[in-house]
Amino acid sequence: MPLLLTTHPFPSTTFGVWQIAEDEAYFRRDMPLLPEEEAELARYKDIRRLEWLAVRWLLHKLTGLSERLPLGKNAFAKPFFLDRPELHCSLSHSHGVVGALLADRVCGCDLQVLVDKMPNIANKFLHIEEARFIQQFPADQQFDLFHIFWTAKESLYKAYGLKELDFRAHLRLDPFDWSGYAAEAPGWIRKDDFSQSYQLHFEKVELPEKGAFVWTVCMG
Repeated sequence: MPLLLTTHPFPSTTFGVWQIAEDEAYFRRDMPLLPEEEAELARYKDIRRLEWLAVRWLLHKLTGLSERLPLGKNAFAKPFFLDRPELHCSLSHSHGVVGALLADRVCGCDLQVLVDKMPNIANKFLHIEEARFIQQFPADQQFDLFHIFWTAKESLYKAYGLKELDFRAHLRLDPFDWSGYAAEAPGWIRKDDFSQSYQLHFEKVELPEKGAFVWTVCMG
């Protein structure tokens, strides 16, 4: 399967999406892993194992470098380049679709294939004002917007890089104009003495054969 998209949602950022149709050998061919990475990979099976490999392979391709930059993870499982601290990255996966973000500053990305259960769990991550905002739209757009808010808050969470955030209380999006396909919005994280604003870009994309997904990139 070819690359679904590459885009530059903000200056000095590159975001790519790949839908997996290859086997493990395809991604391993030019992607040596550190022993710590091999140990992490060994914990996964089946599609999750392929997603783990594919998203790191995609990130490597986005760098444009002939040799892969190895990744580490901090104490909160946030990935980072071991040898290039000036570069930032974020990774995401959903139902065999993977997304990778490369940036020059703190960032986060998330993608989500549209799933029927999202409206049923929306009360776990939407603030009451965000729920009211979504209710202004037709039912089909509400369904998409539940996924937009989910990926937006996941991307904010990844940019924050720490744990113990309440998605309803600590992560928020301001109202925005939604065309049905793409938009940008201010977002923010506020918890205790921490307060940080972010800019978010999100889009809905149809999959080549069936279904659709949404993706969000946020920058600090």
